[in-house]
Order: sequence, then C-alpha cells, then structure tokens
Amino acid sequence: MSAHALADAVSFYDGLLRGEVLERTHETLLRQCEARTVRHKGRSLYRVLRPRFITPEQQADLQRASRAVSQALETVYRRACEDEAFRRLLGIQDWEELLMPMDASCQISGRLDGFTGPDGVIRFIEYNPDPGGPLHMHNIGEAFAATPVLEAFARRYEVSFPRTAPPLIESLKALHAGTGRSGVPQLAFFGPPSPDDGEEEALYRDYMRAQGLPIRLVTSEDAWTYRDGRLFVEDFQVDVVSYITSSGFAGLIVGCDREHPVMRALAERAAHFMNGLFRSCVLRNKLLFAVLSDVAHSEMFAPELRPVLARHVPWTRAVKEGKTSYGGREVELLPFIAEHREQLVLKPANEFGGSGVTLGWQTDAATWSTTLKTAVEGPWIVQERVPTAQERYPVYDGGQLRHEELYADLNPFLWNDGRQEGFCVRLSRDAIVNVAQGGCNTPLVVVQP
Repeated sequence: MSAHALADAVSFYDGLLRGEVLERTHETLLRQCEARTVRHKGRSLYRVLRPRFITPEQQADLQRASRAVSQALETVYRRACEDEAFRRLLGIQDWEELLMPMDASCQISGRLDGFTGPDGVIRFIEYNPDPGGPLHMHNIGEAFAATPVLEAFARRYEVSFPRTAPPLIESLKALHAGTGRSGVPQLAFFGPPSPDDGEEEALYRDYMRAQGLPIRLVTSEDAWTYRDGRLFVEDFQVDVVSYITSSGFAGLIVGCDREHPVMRALAERAAHFMNGLFRSCVLRNKLLFAVLSDVAHSEMFAPELRPVLARHVPWTRAVKEGKTSYGGREVELLPFIAEHREQLVLKPANEFGGSGVTLGWQTDAATWSTTLKTAVEGPWIVQERVPTAQERYPVYDGGQLRHEELYADLNPFLWNDGRQEGFCVRLSRDAIVNVAQGGCNTPLVVVQP
C-alpha cells in the first residue's frame, strides 16, 4: 500500500465524520474513555477523532528498526555490567552501581520513542525501560473500535490494532515459567500512588487482577519477610517487584537497604524486579544515545547493526568540552552547539516527561547560551533535531468539526522475547510531544484495502 493510498484512506475516514456518525463517534469516545480511565491527572487523553494510520509495510519497517536498536541497547547494558570505565562514561552513580547484584537477566517491557521524518524514516530519540502507556493505548484502542466511524471505515479497509496490554501479561508469565515455577506470577507494586501517575497505577492493578495475576500495592514499611527462599509481604508471596510512580521508585531505593528482605530476595533470584533495577538505571540514561550514535563506539555493535543505528538514531553527544565528529568532520563541541541552535536540542540526561528539554529552533540566543552553561555542568546531551511536520487531525470542538495541526510521535513497545508489538502514539500542539506536557493519545491502526 503506497503513501498515496494511505492518504486516500485518511481522506475517506475524515469524510465519514459528518452528521449522526460524527456526533455518535464523539459521544462514544467520551463515554468509553471516561469509563476506561483514559486520562492523566484528571485530564482526558482523548482529543482527536482519528487514529494514526500506517500500512503493513510501514509496520514491518518499524519492527525491524526497533528490534535492531533494542539489540544495540542490550549490548550497552551488558557492557555497563562488565566495564567500570564504561559505567563512568555513562555517568552511572555509586548508588546505581550498588543495584547491579539485584538484577537478573529480565526485561518485561520497554519503549523506544521516536519521530517519523518527511523521508518516512523513524528516528529514535529516547528509550524508556519502564514504559507507561500500554494500558492507556489498549483502552483508547478499544474505545475507537466501538465507534460508528470505524465501523463504516472497516467496510472499505481492513483494520487491525497492534496489541499493547496482552503482551505485558504474556511477558510476565514467560518470565515466571522461565524460573521453573508453576502457576501465575504474583506481583507487588511499590507505592503510594503519586498525583501524576495514580490513575495509571490503578489501571495496572485492575487489569492485572482481571487477567488473573494477583497484585498488591505496598510500601517499603510493610511487613516484608524473606524465608525458605520466598519473598512475602505479610502473607502474600511475591514473585515480581515493580513500581509505577516515581514516588514508588524512591520508596524502594530509600526504604530498602541491601539487607532488606526485598533486596536479598532479588540478589538471590527468589524474586525478580520487573525490567531490572540496575538495567533501568542504565537504559533510562539518555547518555547511552551518545554511545549509539558515535562512530567512536561502533566496534561495540555487531556489523549488521551499525548501518541501522546510523539510519535510525540521530547524532547525539554528551555536553562537555572537547572535539567530536559531525557529518564526517571534526568540530569543537561547545562552540558548535552555541552556533547551531536551530538544528539542535539540549536535554538533561536523567529527566523524563519532557522536563528540561530545550528546542534550539524555538529558543532565542540568550536562553540557548544560558541553557548550554547549565548543560556543561552535566549530565546533559545535545541531539540533532529530527525533522517532523505537523499533521492534520479532526477534533470535535464546541459542537463543530475542525482540523488541528498537531505534532505526532510514534513509540514502539518491546517485550521480553525481543518481539516488537504495539505502539504508543502521542499528539501535541507543541513540538515537545508528551502527555505530561499536555499531549493526548490516539491509537495506531494498521490499514490496507
């Protein structure tokens, strides 16, 4: 299916949004998204009336690219576990190193965040080792599947929703089976819920229970014990420990020293931390994208991965004094950043939710200079701008249909068997596309005649 044919599908879908179909579609999405808690901090994540459409060929390209970059990320993590000098290069802190013995080889889920440029190539700018979004995307997908407009659209086009929530359950069960244990895994999520993520934590709790996986929301002060090779909170046996919110992560790290039953159980593989504690610290650090994109580190990666990284990872460097390569020539990094703000982004290496991200092309020279002075104190990265155009999406506003120009990202989920399945799509009026910054969600739908 060609790009022209995909544009025809978008045009046909938008043409169906009129009269009773439009009104019933909007009412269905409002009702379904409210019932399914598709919101963030009380704000609905439903805004647009159309999913993001891609072709089967585009989906296959996305899967190939994301699997290859995932393999490279795994290489970086393994190197960090083995090489102290490399850990220093990544800025791994002492308290993070102490978490290494707690990690087993387990990844349940991850998410690459990227933008598709005018050339149709996706470029990944960040990696989230503890991704939010799979349940929101599952729920908003089911809301759209119930709309009159998609029912009418499906009479002409074959549509499919790549799964986002079921692979989470499958991955947890696969991890449990791999330990030789019978039954289903029992989970403990550190809390309490934070104002930012409490709704998503409740979604996880309810979905896990609905899928037959017992789950407890706990704190570090609860009655944990480690006995007979099993971890318990009160009388509840725990196989997998995790968190949803930043306050849950802080409660785990601050409240549990190395002799705490949780840490002892993780170190002795009696329980697993979902996605790994040390692993998460390494892979959430944006400095690793400097490793992925710098030819000085290319020998780390299998030969077949190198052209994929060059194609799908934008030029990225740690902000510091010294020389580096850009476009095949050597440059002094700090003067280069100062002089080329229109094509660069500055980001704190360890922040999330779009916090601290400074887009050079939306920033005046004085602010850019001030931000660069902060960035040099580190750890920060500079990353080349990924060209991306705004896209027109239909919205229902004040009883009227109109189209709004929005930025859209495209973020593939990755699962523990190396599989790519499901996507998070975020839309925003602002070029920093993030739910925490006011963005919304729409499902991704694969379409073909």
